[in-house]
Amino acid sequence: MNRYIRTEMVTLLLTLVSFVQFAVAQQPAVADFEQRARQYLQQRSEIETKLAPLSTKATAQEIATHKQQLVARVQEARKGIARGSIFTKEASAAIRAIVLNHFRGPDANDLRKKVFEAENKAVPVKVNVAYPMSQELLETPPKLLLELPQLPKELQYRFVGNNLLLVDRESLLIVDYMPDVLPQAQPGGVTPKDTTGGVSTTTLEALPASAPTNPATPVNLPSPLKLPLKEGSIRIAVIGDSGRGNKQQYELGKLMDTYRQAFPFDTVIMVGDNIYGPDGPADMKKKFEEPYRPLLDKGIKFYASLGNHDTPNQRFYEYFNMNGEDFYRIQKGNVSLYALNSNYLDKRQLDWFNSQIAADANQWRIAFFHHPPFSSGGRHGSDPEVRETLHPLFERSGIDIVFTGHDHFYERIKPQDGITYFVSGAAGQIRRGDVKESSPLTAAFYDADLSFMLVEFTEDEMYFQVIARDGKTVDSGVIKRRD
Repeated sequence: MNRYIRTEMVTLLLTLVSFVQFAVAQQPAVADFEQRARQYLQQRSEIETKLAPLSTKATAQEIATHKQQLVARVQEARKGIARGSIFTKEASAAIRAIVLNHFRGPDANDLRKKVFEAENKAVPVKVNVAYPMSQELLETPPKLLLELPQLPKELQYRFVGNNLLLVDRESLLIVDYMPDVLPQAQPGGVTPKDTTGGVSTTTLEALPASAPTNPATPVNLPSPLKLPLKEGSIRIAVIGDSGRGNKQQYELGKLMDTYRQAFPFDTVIMVGDNIYGPDGPADMKKKFEEPYRPLLDKGIKFYASLGNHDTPNQRFYEYFNMNGEDFYRIQKGNVSLYALNSNYLDKRQLDWFNSQIAADANQWRIAFFHHPPFSSGGRHGSDPEVRETLHPLFERSGIDIVFTGHDHFYERIKPQDGITYFVSGAAGQIRRGDVKESSPLTAAFYDADLSFMLVEFTEDEMYFQVIARDGKTVDSGVIKRRD
């Protein structure tokens, strides 16, 4: 071993020892921080018990009324509260050290860029003020969540610029915050390139010739159905980034109903950003209920996962079927569908997933959530932290297929360690030309117009067809289940 390597190893060891010693020294401050957080929740809980309980199948009006009442009463109870009631000086020092350590290394500038380019610049960073529903709830880096002091499920860490906020996920009140939490950009400010590659403009892959098709249909479809409609199969649709309330969304919703007549699915999974901007009763009607009214009236169930533009209270909304949970499992025949919250991949959620998947005997295991571990998008692209947190877990636990959104286009990713990832974030607004050229990730893509997916599960095969707003089939195929 040469002298340079020995020196580097000694330096690394000393740094590690120093960090461990610091962490041990900060344990009392962290314990005090956790106790103060629990005291806030006790106060909040006492207030909430005096309100009418919120059903897990609540209407949009019931959710809005409950939130308004809760915010008003908590604000009154905490009137005059100052910054630092939970993020004390000692706790702030400990947490700032954790954040500083996390934002070192080759991904530091990418992390800073994500934080400072978030659509949340209009958030008033003040204690006891509600986080505006019109502002993006930026995804908190998953690996950082595992390093920070663990919070009860009612509280969440959120970045707004150079501030770390403690937010009540029920009322969206800013409970406390820390300023100047991020380290300075690395010298030169150069953002390392994503080693997963860019994107492709190659021709879309067609359905393999050996795959069964269904040319005969009683419905007049813009393009033929390419799904086999096998007896006993599980049939779903997939949409993402849908909740705009614009003309294009309504047109796509109508086309989904047309194809449902030929391909009778009973389930739609939503991969996040289900409602952009305010989500009051009128907004939920305009951006969800009316565009999909023909499907809702036929009893089609929508199952939502939360995106960075969705408020946590949407988990109570009757038509999203989340039953008050921001991560949950659906079972349909031999298919398990895991809805995850990629905004906040904390230890509680990962522990839940591990316990659920360990007991899962179903043949198909599917995950759906918002932020794509693999994507060729120019605006967002692959999320490295989500990938590093979830992909190894999926590989070990036998996940077969993953549906995501966030990037406003359709993309099918080449299999990654046997897992096929889809980006289906084009049900409300398209980001034309956003797929990078010559990406080694891309198997097929479409970024010229809105689209949705139709999916059919048989015993060992998953058939899919992607349909654009003008009725064209832009991708289709069949995927074998992992052994």
